[in-house]
Amino acid sequence: MSFGAMAAWQALALLAVAAAAAAAIFLVKVRPPRVQVPSLLLWRRVFDRARELTWWERVRRAVSLAATVLIALALALAVTRPGPGRGPASSGRSLIVLDSSWSMAARTSSGETRWQRAVRQARSLAASASSDVALATTADGLVEGPTSDTALIETAIDRLRPSGGDAAAWPRVPGADRVYFITDGAVARALDDGVVVQSVFEPAGNAAIVAFGARPSLGGSGTGEVYVQVANYAATSRAVRLLVSRGQTVLSDQRADMAAGEAVSAIVPLSATGSARLVARIETTDDALAEDNEAVAWIDGADAVNVSVVSENGAALASLLQQDPSLNVVFVKPAEYNAATGGIVIFDRWLPPTAPTQPALCIAPPASTWLGQPGTEEHGARWVSSGTHPVIAGVDPLTVDVKRVRGYSGPELATLAASERGTALVSVVDHPDRRVVVWSFSPGDSNLSSAPAFPVLLGNTIEWLARPSYGVLRHSGPVELPASTARVVSPDGLSVPVVKTGDRSVVRLSSPGLYLVEAGGSRGVIGVNVGDPDVSNLSRSSLQNTTTAQVAAGGAGWPYWMWAVVLAFVLVATEWWTWQRRVTV
Repeated sequence: MSFGAMAAWQALALLAVAAAAAAAIFLVKVRPPRVQVPSLLLWRRVFDRARELTWWERVRRAVSLAATVLIALALALAVTRPGPGRGPASSGRSLIVLDSSWSMAARTSSGETRWQRAVRQARSLAASASSDVALATTADGLVEGPTSDTALIETAIDRLRPSGGDAAAWPRVPGADRVYFITDGAVARALDDGVVVQSVFEPAGNAAIVAFGARPSLGGSGTGEVYVQVANYAATSRAVRLLVSRGQTVLSDQRADMAAGEAVSAIVPLSATGSARLVARIETTDDALAEDNEAVAWIDGADAVNVSVVSENGAALASLLQQDPSLNVVFVKPAEYNAATGGIVIFDRWLPPTAPTQPALCIAPPASTWLGQPGTEEHGARWVSSGTHPVIAGVDPLTVDVKRVRGYSGPELATLAASERGTALVSVVDHPDRRVVVWSFSPGDSNLSSAPAFPVLLGNTIEWLARPSYGVLRHSGPVELPASTARVVSPDGLSVPVVKTGDRSVVRLSSPGLYLVEAGGSRGVIGVNVGDPDVSNLSRSSLQNTTTAQVAAGGAGWPYWMWAVVLAFVLVATEWWTWQRRVTV
């Protein structure tokens, strides 16, 4: 036998001390109180009268003593956490990898989920390991160890939940000569040689939303549409109810009898106005996976963006900005500018003395203490490349003819596009407290206002400044966001840790729903959905044609040491209740 919390001799010593201390405390004789009475005649009659003790009266003190010692031992066992004896000592390590795909949350015929079955097997493997153990998942990588303290491993297991994961990710631990992979095989993975695969797969019926999306209205009075697809991966037909909501309004409530393996698509029209938040939900019976019964979407552009244009003559910008119904555009003269607190601001050949608090586009800016300095002037500049940054993605440089540009540089500016001579054409500032795009030339100094690249560049700029989401729908797992990302809020209102890596921010999206992204004074939304044929089709597995060890059903339940705590509590309650009624002592 081995003990997870301490060495064997320490655990045995603790058990012995606990039992001895409990017995000693129980056997301590309590001095009876002294009471003065007028005479002992009546008391002597009582004491001198012979009475035969019942069997229970003769053994009840021993029963109470045994219960007291058992309570102490149960609590001590909960602390020491004994387990099966370990094998011969080995210098190698054991790595236990749990598949954290969403399909692992599927319910099995025994009532437990695949994940609970995998967790029970992981505990068993950790308890019987002959050396250090490391714990990992396909989503989080290494989460604990290598360590010989199985209490740390068990505590780490308690924290884990299915959270998706990249099929290409595979954790590794140096020196691990035994690697166990506990999976249902829903996601096919390339495994290293020697990996012992243990399967928790069990076919199950499931219905899921496998596709959900929307597009905004193309015109001020036009309509968009929502597309949703529901699939029945059960072996039998079933009735499914589909509800599509926009904000608090139910757009569609449909019912369908779906045959086995059938997929049904629906298109729901959208009005030009309304909430940007869309939710689809299905209701059915005998469904093994609840996580794919709901899907979310976000209508880009449905939430209006306030745009303040500060310019002496913004005609070139006005002709384009006013064509977008999702923009609330206000034009002001530089002399009338008053720092705004929301939306974005466009400074056309002018800058305020202090940096704005909201994201800004600076067109051919003058010298500034907070932004930077203009450089040498270049005539006939040629835009040589388009780049991959979202601000210039899709811009065709061959259609842009820059007659005059004065390169702009600053300590925080990063150049996105440059001329053949290296003059900066488009630059950005991407920090948590400031988000700025700089065009080193004006539409009047180029053919930009009449070039096909103009609406693309301006649209990209406004989108990047106003909505820092880099896309709306994603799978769970790590996601790269702008370097200016200050905070990400999960669907349940909790902040998600943001890791800064150079010019990027990385967050891990571990649950389905809509996430709020705050970056440089702007806000965006990222949605995560679970429904996918690889996840939702619970009747198939990549392990079906391979030789794997099948993990038996049994229910994960509580760890055994928690049952020891429950036993101690029950014994204490029973002893107290019987003592109150003078049944025990």
